[in-house]
Amino acid sequence: MKKRVLLVAMLQLFMVLGGCSSDSGDDATPEPPVVVVKIPKMISYSKNSGEVGETITINGENFPDKVSDIKITFDGVSATIVSSTLTEIKFVLPQTEKILPRIILTIQDKEIYNGITDVYGSSIAIFPARSLTNWVTHENTLKEDGGIPRLIAISDKVIYVNSDITGASVYRTLDGGVTWRRWAINGFGAGFCATKNDEGWSSTGFGISKITKGGYFGIDTFANFGGAKDLQTPYCLYVDDSMTKGTMVTQYGDVYVTSNGVDFTKAYDAHLDEEGYDRGFANKSIEIDNDHIWIGGQKTVATIKYPYVLFKNDETGWKEHYLQNEPNSSVVQIAFADKINGFVLTSNATIYKTINGGDTWEKIYSGEKFTKFTFKDANTGWAILDNKIYKTVDGAKTWTLDYTHDQSIKTIAFKDNVVWAISTNKIIKRYL
Repeated sequence: MKKRVLLVAMLQLFMVLGGCSSDSGDDATPEPPVVVVKIPKMISYSKNSGEVGETITINGENFPDKVSDIKITFDGVSATIVSSTLTEIKFVLPQTEKILPRIILTIQDKEIYNGITDVYGSSIAIFPARSLTNWVTHENTLKEDGGIPRLIAISDKVIYVNSDITGASVYRTLDGGVTWRRWAINGFGAGFCATKNDEGWSSTGFGISKITKGGYFGIDTFANFGGAKDLQTPYCLYVDDSMTKGTMVTQYGDVYVTSNGVDFTKAYDAHLDEEGYDRGFANKSIEIDNDHIWIGGQKTVATIKYPYVLFKNDETGWKEHYLQNEPNSSVVQIAFADKINGFVLTSNATIYKTINGGDTWEKIYSGEKFTKFTFKDANTGWAILDNKIYKTVDGAKTWTLDYTHDQSIKTIAFKDNVVWAISTNKIIKRYL
């Protein structure tokens, strides 16, 4: 009996030990859970351009909420981080040398891949902070080494310039000078005209080409110039926004007009290169519309070379005027602030002014040898002298130094309360 009880007790012990062994297996260390690493991702910018000091947002995913974990640099210059959420990082644009600097976003010391493909690729254009008291400059990405005979400003963002050396072309920018496109072939400083619709005409050196929106680089010459042969280079071209009504004036004073944008008829002949007439040339121009056009140059009268203006200031027809008090010189620049107030600069460094559209001219100034000028109105204007810009507020009677640059300035123009000036490496602006 005792042996039987002992046997039962041992069986129960083995059962308990077996149960404990099974339980100990359930208490083993569990496998660690799978951790999903959420990688920060840049998706877009709130704006593709801005001014120094402006707040911009990077939209994305998996951003940290701690500003201290984030660093943004533009060509190595750190931006101030304003705030951060899971999907947005707000920061302030810093001042940079290049207008399209390289952006690097670093989170917790790890550089984040920038896969944004925006207007400027993965970059943001940074303009200098706008000032109403000072001139501002930014990188000139065109970097043309030659001169710029003509600048046409369409708005505060859109300008067209021709180069007289590299490629003999017209270039245009639609974004304030961030990017440029070759818009037309141009015959080494010859005439061109651009409309607000990005269309126009250009004298290519082989003929007059019609430029379609976006630019055109082929040779597409007009066929009918009123029977003219051996057409001379036109330095004056104007066509209205409809691309139908236009005017062309050659360097020897032959005026051709069109009402359909295709066929031209001769409207006037100044005979500047014909036997028996007073010879000369016309190679500087300003156009407001087809009834208000002025071309400057030189005319020889009784063997004396005078500054000369061929012009139309109303609907009645073309007129001529030469400056009798300025012998042995020529017009090197002509500008009109409106349909009646205009200025010419002679090669003798003398400025003349008209207040009646060119019918009469008065000598206003003789001093610094300016190369180019532009006017906002009858009183306010700016002129270039090498690397300096001078300003007048009394209709060109007196000039004061307004700005000094570190390079020679090639050209200057005014439009929509912005003065544009260009050097090889910089675009210079004055906001009014």
